[in-house]
Amino acid sequence: MKHRIMRRKGTVALFCAVAMVGFTMLTGVAFADGPTPATAGSSATLAPGTLNISTAMTAGTFAGTLNGAAQNLNSGAVTATDGTEFGGFAITDATGSGAGWCVTMQATPFENTTTDTSSPSYGTALPTNSFIMPALTVAAANDSSSAVPMPLATSTAIDTDSALEVADCCTAGEGMGTYSFTAAASAPWVLAVPADTYAGTYASTVTTTLATDAGIH
Repeated sequence: MKHRIMRRKGTVALFCAVAMVGFTMLTGVAFADGPTPATAGSSATLAPGTLNISTAMTAGTFAGTLNGAAQNLNSGAVTATDGTEFGGFAITDATGSGAGWCVTMQATPFENTTTDTSSPSYGTALPTNSFIMPALTVAAANDSSSAVPMPLATSTAIDTDSALEVADCCTAGEGMGTYSFTAAASAPWVLAVPADTYAGTYASTVTTTLATDAGIH
């Protein structure tokens, strides 16, 4: 009797095992694997921003006393009596196009502002190539920006007949992000004043232009 009961239990266990294998083979699902995972797709749509001069340059001033000799005036680099310092500027390329860009700078000649037509200084101006921009440094505002454009390595006159590229043009895939252009404290903006300059106030306009690489070349 005892052997018969054991034999029946063994038969039931074998049947359950065979049934489990058969269910797995037919359905492809094993109980040990759990429920089938659910998946869902996601997407990200990024609208283009703009290419712009995000921070405009603050123009400084020059001041000095004529002494009968040619002299160079520095823009507030030594004392307040020398005038005020120039501020930097920043460019942001948020277009997401990777088209590249160029930045140029040009200044008009320093002209005497007197309106007295009888004054000998009326209509006079300092010679071209008198207004010297120092070498600039360029820094990316964020580590994830693309390569930093290489600025001019030397000081250069900007009151010329043609605009000056203040940095190498960013080519395709470069210049994506925000970049600050500044002059080192030891490299002031300079105004060269000849010995025969008339006394008075002189004025110049500095224009910074930004365009895509294709728009410049």
